[in-house]
Amino acid sequence: MVALLPACSFTTEALPLPPSFYGLETLVDDSQREEAWLGMEVDLNQAADVFSLDVQPGVRVVAVDGEGPASQGGISLGDILLSYDGQAVDDPQRLDSLLAQEGEARTVVLEFQRGSEVLQTEATLQMRSTSRARRLYFVERGLLRAAFQDDSQGRPVVYSLDDESPMDWAGIEIGDTILQFQGHDSGSSSEFVRRVRLSLKPGEDFQLLVLRENGRERDFSVRAWSPDRVWTEFGLWPLFHWSRVPGEDRGEFWVGDLLLLDLFHYRRDGGESSWSVLSLFQWESGELVLEEQGPMAPESNQP
Repeated sequence: MVALLPACSFTTEALPLPPSFYGLETLVDDSQREEAWLGMEVDLNQAADVFSLDVQPGVRVVAVDGEGPASQGGISLGDILLSYDGQAVDDPQRLDSLLAQEGEARTVVLEFQRGSEVLQTEATLQMRSTSRARRLYFVERGLLRAAFQDDSQGRPVVYSLDDESPMDWAGIEIGDTILQFQGHDSGSSSEFVRRVRLSLKPGEDFQLLVLRENGRERDFSVRAWSPDRVWTEFGLWPLFHWSRVPGEDRGEFWVGDLLLLDLFHYRRDGGESSWSVLSLFQWESGELVLEEQGPMAPESNQP
């Protein structure tokens, strides 16, 4: 936001979110348990750009165990798995969640695409004892300030809400299931968090379709969390001017802009500072920085 008056100006900017706000946080379960196994690995079926939100239906098969159920059912490397026993799978975490719900070996129907052809096959699950890390919930604390876990169908369910969560302010409650984000399938918890971080900016409005615990669906308009705004610049020319860079230890202040010189000028950049009076007397102070040098060569007695 910038406001201009005769010879006067001021600017405010939102504080930058620290990088830690975008770190994916999860609670991981690595206890020993029985888990259904298909014998294949999958990845997002998306454009070559890893930051693209244009995710195509299904998940791409990137590895197949030759002795596994998927291979026995005819699934090959490069195929696109579209659904698992009637449930659409558009991201790897959703398939993991569906497999985690299985309690016994049984035959499931797999729908997959190979080239332009859509095929259907059956695969008999194998139950295996494993301690492979299983993510229980995902945290988005930068823009939503909330945690999500997958339900039995691999959809994100609100697990917890921070007191400052914009979802809480909008009326969304713990236990609500996120069906759609911006008019599209939300994906699993991890995929929902990924799409939020790639598509939203602080303070931006977005739409959610939510399934309440009473079985009713409801649309919500939510505004992503936005950090506080701070003064970054203020001045009354030609009397004085002050500025700073949010999130960085840099700033500047001058008094009396006489076009060719300043009565007083101060600048700070990290540990270094400089002063100037009438642009004639100048001095600086700062931290002594030692530069790392390579090992010294041993002395030689030979010429």
